[in-house]
Amino acid sequence: MADTQTLKGLDDILAKLRALPPEIASKRGGPVKSALRKGAVVIQKESQANIRKVTQNTEANGYVSTKTLEKAVVVRRDPNPQKSGANERYRVMISRKKYEGSDTKAVATGRWLEFGSEHQKAEPWMTPAFMSTRQKALDTVVLELNKGIDRAIKKISKGAR
Repeated sequence: MADTQTLKGLDDILAKLRALPPEIASKRGGPVKSALRKGAVVIQKESQANIRKVTQNTEANGYVSTKTLEKAVVVRRDPNPQKSGANERYRVMISRKKYEGSDTKAVATGRWLEFGSEHQKAEPWMTPAFMSTRQKALDTVVLELNKGIDRAIKKISKGAR
């Protein structure tokens, strides 16, 4: 399911980005990199909270959570965002961490919970996390991007004197 959202009010930010010298705006991602990461962390935290809710259900049935899946939810920078048509991209994903004493990976457990199987009903945790925090994540990106651009402009103006 693709979810697209139109960002409004970014004309001012885009004008500020275009005014920055290329070495500041693009150096190791610049302010865009940190703003996108902070937005992704908002979704990561909510997905981890959803996993805790799901595992509480299993703990009620006598199982003990190792918190491996919760710890495996990470924010990663895409090393090649141009493939998806972006200049910078972060993803909230499950790392390939294995459960202690087992060959089962957290990514498999995460998928089973999210989508279910023929033996288990689905208990989605990532989709609801994204749907409930997407606006907050976008607001975080816009706020942090504004702060980062203002810092970069201030840094450039000090150097120009």
